Amino acid sequence: MAMVRAKKNIVSYVRELKPRKDTSRIEVRIVRLWRNYNKESGNTIEMVVVDKEGTRIHASVGEQLIKKFDDKLREGEAIVLQLFKVYDATGEYRTTPRPYKIGFFHTTFVGIADDFPTAVPEKYFADFSDILGGNLDHSCLV
Repeated sequence: MAMVRAKKNIVSYVRELKPRKDTSRIEVRIVRLWRNYNKESGNTIEMVVVDKEGTRIHASVGEQLIKKFDDKLREGEAIVLQLFKVYDATGEYRTTPRPYKIGFFHTTFVGIADDFPTAVPEKYFADFSDILGGNLDHSCLV
């Protein structure tokens, strides 16, 4: 009897992430990381991550998971993420143009991405005249 084995360690790109698909594995660099507090969600760790193609996405760690992930997340570090939730990015302001956001589970895996490039393409530079002229999408940070 022949056995069929699933391919291990297949890395997806951020552009391929969709809601309700929580088995993806991505390699990203943490571009920005900060702590946030609001009445609805309490304390959170918020970050913007970028993949090898230069595509960014916002990610959040809820209050109940901060202790688990706090020592694994550092701005500038390249990491592997697996077993996370992808959901619609809602709210008045977004940190990236992606319509989705990443949320961490208790089972989310965070590891070091050994072969992540030191430089990735920059897709999000805005022309200064467009900034001054107000010609950009005001719901997304520049």
